[in-house]
Amino acid sequence: MLPPLLLLLAFFLQGAAAASPGQPSSCLPKKCGSLNISYPFWLDEPGQPPCGPPAFQLKCNSSGAFLSRSIYQAYRMVSIFLDNSSFHVIDDNLPLANGCPAPNFNISLGIGLGPFVISRSNYELLFLTSCKEPPPNGFHRLPCRNLSFVSDGGEAKYGSYHGQDGIPPSCVLSVVPTLGASDRNGNDHVAKMKNGFLLQWEGLPTDCPKCMASGGECMYGDTGLAFACNCSDGVHHEKCGVV
Repeated sequence: MLPPLLLLLAFFLQGAAAASPGQPSSCLPKKCGSLNISYPFWLDEPGQPPCGPPAFQLKCNSSGAFLSRSIYQAYRMVSIFLDNSSFHVIDDNLPLANGCPAPNFNISLGIGLGPFVISRSNYELLFLTSCKEPPPNGFHRLPCRNLSFVSDGGEAKYGSYHGQDGIPPSCVLSVVPTLGASDRNGNDHVAKMKNGFLLQWEGLPTDCPKCMASGGECMYGDTGLAFACNCSDGVHHEKCGVV
């Protein structure tokens, strides 16, 4: 049996087939529904080489495009903003249809080991679940059996809340990012959660524009671990015409 670290590496490299020099890579931009998908994002397609970093792999179905390497593959893509390295997602893991929209986990856990972070441009909702004592001021009761409460967080941006001050020890605190601030009564929290939030990435190679300008296709090379430019005369590290 493989050690756990090797198993984790195998998960992130799943489907990363090697592309031979000069082989058509099918890494041109694609669409999933109305969503345009281009490097660093790429679609998981049987028999095709990787067209981007493993963490940016997407699965496309009738419901939309989903991050393959998010928890339960339930992060649904809404928009991609390549100019500022961000994208809008909706977390379909959230319990919004069971009459008790109070998650008992932090959204940040859902993005796992990927290179993504929750943007500080989001606002935040604070949820308390399983409370046995009264919550602090500013929290409003939710129609849940497990004594759950929500606070709109005011105008606070995501990441502003740093502690457990005033939170009863029996309560489980969860923080949910939203694209807009809630009303003062927290009555629109479900609508805010349904609208999703913004994720960002950083630290990726910026060679794709050079590659495309030289007539190549952006992809990931033979190992599936590094940027490559697929050209008519073979695969190059940066752009076509450079040996």
